[in-house]
Amino acid sequence: MDVSVFRSSIRHIPMSSLMDKAFDWFFYTFVFITVFLPGGSIYGVNFKYPLYVGLLPLAAYALFQRRQAHAGQLALLLAVPAILSGWMILGLSHGFSVPSVARQYTDILLTLLLCWLAGVSCDQKDVRRLAFLKLILYSELATAVLKIGLIVYAVVRGIPVVQMVLWLDTVFGVELMTMDLGALFGRVQFISDELIPICIFILLRYRDRLRISHIWAALMIVLLLASVLFSFSRYFWGFTAFAFFLGLVLGKRDKFQAVLVAVLGLTILASLPALVAVYKLRFSTEVAGGSDQQRNAQIPALEHFFIEAPIFGHGLGSYTTEDIRGTTEAGRASYEVQLLALPAQIGLAGMCFFIVLGAFYYRALWWKSSLHLSDQVSLLLLLAFWLAAGLTNPLIFHPIAGVNYATLATLSAMGLKGRPFARRSASLLHATGSEHDLV
Repeated sequence: MDVSVFRSSIRHIPMSSLMDKAFDWFFYTFVFITVFLPGGSIYGVNFKYPLYVGLLPLAAYALFQRRQAHAGQLALLLAVPAILSGWMILGLSHGFSVPSVARQYTDILLTLLLCWLAGVSCDQKDVRRLAFLKLILYSELATAVLKIGLIVYAVVRGIPVVQMVLWLDTVFGVELMTMDLGALFGRVQFISDELIPICIFILLRYRDRLRISHIWAALMIVLLLASVLFSFSRYFWGFTAFAFFLGLVLGKRDKFQAVLVAVLGLTILASLPALVAVYKLRFSTEVAGGSDQQRNAQIPALEHFFIEAPIFGHGLGSYTTEDIRGTTEAGRASYEVQLLALPAQIGLAGMCFFIVLGAFYYRALWWKSSLHLSDQVSLLLLLAFWLAAGLTNPLIFHPIAGVNYATLATLSAMGLKGRPFARRSASLLHATGSEHDLV
């Protein structure tokens, strides 16, 4: 193409369209990296920070250009991080270290930031909501393929899976959950495994709207189930089974569903001895006992910690000297029983603050919602099941958690046929006004 013609065509493209495309590229790349990479960096090179630099101004531009911003949103957009800063100052005033305080503050803000960015990206349009859901599905599918490929490669080459996981830790700068499961097999749990239950629900409930073929949907479900099996997490197993059941109940009754259930049933029967062995191993005292003892030891210590400051807590990054977690200052406040540690850190006032934000963010589920009651109840149950993860692992504040919250909120708006923002206060992005306002 002639350079002059190319320049002329560029000049005729509206600036708003170019900015939208740039925001979409940055956002989709950021979400894929967040889900796909076990950590945010490779050999110490962080790939997220440069994307943040591009995302935030583009998101702010999109917020105003699409006329999504109003006074209440802008007020919350500034108020939420400011209010959280109060608990950060409280933690520092109680003598807790800067790394510990900063880590928890950052984890919370990044969680809310991802929800806000997803809200801006979806832009009250079903086509954008469907694109976001597909992005999550394919990002998690790529992660499942990576995990399964890693296991197959290790077995074929005669390398213990645990050794391969330790190599991943070195490459991505993380500490992935792993353990030996026999001669070569081993546990491989990625952080993004927590998205698998929601992805399976989406495939069973919305495959037609996503225009995913039956064969492709079946293959994706099989790969995701295999991935969650190797996560060796009791919580993820239970959450996945629950999401699978809800997806079947709400999904379209057709040959795909019947064949899928039949094939999975036959597969389970054929591999029942191996599955029973895996189940017994995972729930054995030898494997599960150690982690359960740690959680049981945390409960009384965190109860005492909460009673000492029940209203406002001890501040972000705080931890009880009766049970210190982690080997570094930044990780000492990361308790497995996060739902009990959080009230001790931010008190009842802080918990009420998050409850109000959550209710505002998800109000499309119950206030003037066009979803069927069964969909509303199912999404609320999925949200509750996800939040229950805080009873066993520190999962409810993390960028992947932000993706999870945003995905559920997007699903809650699938029945809203793009009604005008000003007239449809229950729209996802008005519902995510809290998240537009959150960061």
